[in-house]
Amino acid sequence: MNIVRPYLTPEQAEEKNNIALDCYKLGVILLFYQVLTRAMRFLFYLAAYTYYNGTLTLNVNSAIKYLQDHDDVTASTAFRMSGNIGVTFSSVVLTAVLAHILFKGRIGPWIKPSKERFAAGVLWSAPNYVVGMVATMLTSYLVGILNNSGIAVPTSDFSIVQPSKAAVLLQIGYVIIAAPIIEEYLYRCLILNAVAPYSKSAAVLLSALCFGLMHGNIPQAAGAFVSGLLYAVIAIKTGSIIPTIIIHSFNNLIAELYSLTSAVGLSGADDVIGIFYVLTAFAGLLMGLLMIKRLWFKEDKAPLSAKQVRATVFSNPLILVCIGWYVLTIMTGLLDANS
Repeated sequence: MNIVRPYLTPEQAEEKNNIALDCYKLGVILLFYQVLTRAMRFLFYLAAYTYYNGTLTLNVNSAIKYLQDHDDVTASTAFRMSGNIGVTFSSVVLTAVLAHILFKGRIGPWIKPSKERFAAGVLWSAPNYVVGMVATMLTSYLVGILNNSGIAVPTSDFSIVQPSKAAVLLQIGYVIIAAPIIEEYLYRCLILNAVAPYSKSAAVLLSALCFGLMHGNIPQAAGAFVSGLLYAVIAIKTGSIIPTIIIHSFNNLIAELYSLTSAVGLSGADDVIGIFYVLTAFAGLLMGLLMIKRLWFKEDKAPLSAKQVRATVFSNPLILVCIGWYVLTIMTGLLDANS
């Protein structure tokens, strides 16, 4: 049943109902993924317990305690990355099925590859590196202030523990390949698909906010939010997440270079990597200045203004629950680090 809203024309009321419906669908999908990842992680713990202990159990708490007591295995990168790949891949496949049912074919164009979209991804990779570098510097300054104030700020550590061929391959498989594809699908494709038809600026803001917050800690959240703004604009301008998958993968590769070369024992690689960083930053700054006008976009004519759409999106109960879930995760980690 359509809800008639006061002070709106029938066309505006219908548009607002459509926005609300798509936001509810989006909220269901994002929450479904969050619940799935937790369920799949429990299944991974049970499977790991069976593999290492040689006996079957359905008691998750017993499995977790056993794995905690054997941190010589569970602390390794090979163990963590295999878990991340299994959990996120299985979760996103089921989530994609739900998304395609709810959005009925609207997602296809966002994931269709083409030479032009691949080229756009390559072209924007270096400028995005500069944006990420600036965001990281500012975030580090903020974290330093908090640390000096006696507040411990948790971060994510992707250094390779117990280096091996398997560890390196799994690290590459998750951080550089799987994570960019999964995150771009969830936080760019699905969010832009749901919101951009009504307001591009609202879609960009929601996409960047969810992308930032889902990282689970303040330093990554701040940096990812800034990068996420650029990712979302590029995806909207190209009509695809193919460019942002490439940019995202390149960004993660840059961040992992020192760790990967150290793990495989490449001596003297640090100087080469340092030079590569400088050249990439210089090229990114130059290309960014030349291409910045390409990021400009105008809102399409619509019954509701962009401000009205933003108000509708960010007051949607399920969208607020999603954002609250991400914020709660960050706050829980912050409280645990300072307890």
